[in-house]
Amino acid sequence: MEQTDDPNILRKQVDKIEKEVNQLEKEKEEIQNDCKHKGDTFVQFDKSNSMKKYCSECKRELGYPTKEESDKFLGKKQ
Repeated sequence: MEQTDDPNILRKQVDKIEKEVNQLEKEKEEIQNDCKHKGDTFVQFDKSNSMKKYCSECKRELGYPTKEESDKFLGKKQ
């Protein structure tokens, strides 16, 4: 991407990127709403470092993992 010192051009570029991100977020939400979440799940940390369970197909957050899922994710021996 070209660098420019013109604040109007920079603002327009940022506005364009934000619009694209919003459109992609809407598309992602539609895909996740259509998913039945019947497949596998996985556990990982979210942005606030909380462990969460996600759908393996659409990556939608499904809630918190069980103790067993948490232990497996953390590599604890059972």
